[in-house]
Amino acid sequence: MIRSDRKAGFTLVELLVVIAIIGVMVGLLLPAVQSAREAARRMSCQNNLKQIGLAVLNYESTFKQFPHGTRNDDPANVRPNNVWTAGPWRKGSVLVKILPFMEQSALYDRLNFSADVITQIVAQGYSGANGARMGVYICPSDGTTGSRLTNAQQFYNYATCIGNQNMSAQWGGCNLYPNDSVNTRAQNVLGGNLFGNGASGHGGSITATNISGVFSRYNWGARLRDVTDGMTSTIMMGEILPVCGDHHRGGWYDPNALWTATTGGINFNTCRKRGVVDTGQNCNDFRIWMTSQAFKSDHPGGAQFVLCDGSVAFLSDSVNYLLYQQMGSRNDGEPLSGSF
Repeated sequence: MIRSDRKAGFTLVELLVVIAIIGVMVGLLLPAVQSAREAARRMSCQNNLKQIGLAVLNYESTFKQFPHGTRNDDPANVRPNNVWTAGPWRKGSVLVKILPFMEQSALYDRLNFSADVITQIVAQGYSGANGARMGVYICPSDGTTGSRLTNAQQFYNYATCIGNQNMSAQWGGCNLYPNDSVNTRAQNVLGGNLFGNGASGHGGSITATNISGVFSRYNWGARLRDVTDGMTSTIMMGEILPVCGDHHRGGWYDPNALWTATTGGINFNTCRKRGVVDTGQNCNDFRIWMTSQAFKSDHPGGAQFVLCDGSVAFLSDSVNYLLYQQMGSRNDGEPLSGSF
């Protein structure tokens, strides 16, 4: 008998082959895991929006009108001496008004609406990156860390739609859609309004004809009869990235933070990087309201919206711009230019 002294085991080449195979398998598996996680986050975000939409509809059922914004310099709050009054007249945002319908009655009942509501909510700890978080107002996909500035007063991801408002007052217009062959009116729309039915800049009005969406920063909210284009095709609210909007950083309780329109394209990149100085010179600048105050999300390829009937829709960031404008307006009177 011939006895071999060779011990059983892997050779170096075999070991390297096994490691390479494992590496390939991990490389194939990780995208699938990330995709599954994003799908779960997106579903959770959809549930949040559904809950918010139902809360607004329950509010409307109770008060026969969508909730009001009530910014501190709202003309409806001017005292007899015609002086804008801050402090006790800051009644809070739409998201504050619907708290009782979001199972947040405990917080709502602690608020004195004859005093400064914003200050009271801040005093409750809902301020700063490390403050208490209103989880139902936050999309799980929100990545407001890392290279982005994180100086938002309170992270939140859902904002009211004031329509396709005229935002030309801030550093002029941005001609971003010059090749829209569907409707030539869209060629110079950013900084303007396609249908001429929302004359007020940034939703600053208490007059229905000045607001093309269903909310206002001021003391006005649409009634169901005002949504003449149909509840199933009109945007109520949508996603935002607070650190990417000039005013959105103010917090979910501040009515001056929530004004958002379909004027700017979905996911238009105005997200600042650390150390970058805002110059106000181009459409990608953080300070250009017409684009920074647009709807944005961290979902790949688009953002989620709740419509006026309470249903939730995912809109691609390549959605036809005319269709998007029509969905942002409650009363343009035109049939939708395609499906969403």
